[in-house]
Amino acid sequence: MQIHLRTRGIPRGLDYTFLNSAPVSRWWDAYADWTATERPCLLAVTEDGEEDWRVLLSGIPSVRADSGGRLIYYTLVLEGAYDTAQEDAAVVLSLASRLLADLEQDEQGRGVLSGLLDSICPAAEVDRLLAAPSEYAMDRKELTTRLLASVTSLEPVPYGAPVAGRGRADRWIAGRSAPGASAAFLARLSALLSGKEQGQAHLLNLVSEAEDVAELFPGRLAVLVEGGKVGDPAMPLERLPEPKAPPGPPVPSPLPKVWWRTPMAQASLAALVLLLCVAGVLWIWGVLF
Repeated sequence: MQIHLRTRGIPRGLDYTFLNSAPVSRWWDAYADWTATERPCLLAVTEDGEEDWRVLLSGIPSVRADSGGRLIYYTLVLEGAYDTAQEDAAVVLSLASRLLADLEQDEQGRGVLSGLLDSICPAAEVDRLLAAPSEYAMDRKELTTRLLASVTSLEPVPYGAPVAGRGRADRWIAGRSAPGASAAFLARLSALLSGKEQGQAHLLNLVSEAEDVAELFPGRLAVLVEGGKVGDPAMPLERLPEPKAPPGPPVPSPLPKVWWRTPMAQASLAALVLLLCVAGVLWIWGVLF
């Protein structure tokens, strides 16, 4: 499993970038219409025909603030494969359950997870690594080792078994605080990480209803509404409609249209009716006057 940690420094100019190593692509940018990475969110993606999974947890608040007083946050990107050790999936599930639990306690998500990352990333070390992006290779490697050890030791938050019924549907959306929603979400995430299912599972902060995500992804999809700024975190679980099929080419009628239904015939008939109306009016005018 690969793990990448992104944050920024306190001084101006030390903008958000990855401290230890960067993923091959910024695949999460494709979800910018549905979630903002500066607020708590989670994206989990698996694809048909692929043997790996990708997970992003972002908007995890730091105790640090930048030179303008704005809250600094962390982003974790984890990438693994179905044939890797089960411990990798356990790490992701622990992180996801802890993120949800921290949000229940604090609207900004400040809690155990943010404290863990702050302990790994002292402000002075973050600023030093970001100021010299091509240097300190050994320090970055050691940071990755500390990060892996810390997240591996993180205990998962128990959420019980998911409620039977709609939470087992292929496609659904719910507020993160709705009864049984977090348990159903973590069960879906576990199935994705193990390769038992293909699809996506997201905690999104720019959506508020089913219509917002109906066309996000055509396959199996589980969505939790974060609800800090947009939407209701207690929104009851509901099924998502199946995505609309793209329109196909027009299908020709197997039978020819009768003459009177053609556009030319209908235009001619309209002109004839108008002519008769005019003639009738002129005739009445002549009789009366």
